[in-house]
Amino acid sequence: TVSEYNKCVDLHSSAIFRFALKQMRNPDDAKEIVQISFEKLWMKHTSVDINTAKSYLFTTAYHSMV
Repeated sequence: TVSEYNKCVDLHSSAIFRFALKQMRNPDDAKEIVQISFEKLWMKHTSVDINTAKSYLFTTAYHSMV
């Protein structure tokens, strides 16, 4: 749901940003990775369980950086 998605943004966006920043060493690129990850989560929000959203986001961020 939209509220679950917003909860994921609140809970995980800063961690995804720090993860991406550590790898990419550029704040603008790290922000872009965060955007991409949450966009992909939103596109699949019906099939991603709220309990596995964090793992999905980190995996998506990793693949986006590669």
